[in-house]
Amino acid sequence: MKRNDIKLIVVLSIVALISVAAVQILQNRQSLDDGIAVVTYDNQEILRINLEDGSSDVIRSEHVISADEEAGIYVVEGELGDVVIHYDGTDHTVYVEDETSPQNICQKQGKTNSPLKPLTCLPNEVVIRIETPLPDPDDDDAIIY
Repeated sequence: MKRNDIKLIVVLSIVALISVAAVQILQNRQSLDDGIAVVTYDNQEILRINLEDGSSDVIRSEHVISADEEAGIYVVEGELGDVVIHYDGTDHTVYVEDETSPQNICQKQGKTNSPLKPLTCLPNEVVIRIETPLPDPDDDDAIIY
């Protein structure tokens, strides 16, 4: 290798590290303690979990096997078997606790409460994405004097 090749590799490595750090910081800044986790199965919304308190709204009961708000455990139907979604009230996040797939990719994705980090379980056709809560209609957007 020539000297210029080494310089190029070092510069590209530094740029890559800075980019990864910037994405991580952006994800952390976009986290929502009061967001809504929307669970979809086969491109149909089946469950909504409020990240503020863990309460849920079952949209399609035929695909939701159980919803235990006290324990924060929600079991939904997946293509390969049941998918267990856990709500963690200490940091207002959701994650896939248990599922059936060839390499358990869904469980390895970790926790999320950021719209920039959806949990995608393609073998089971289950996707969990975070939405911002709807604004309260009683709140004033602006005050005019």
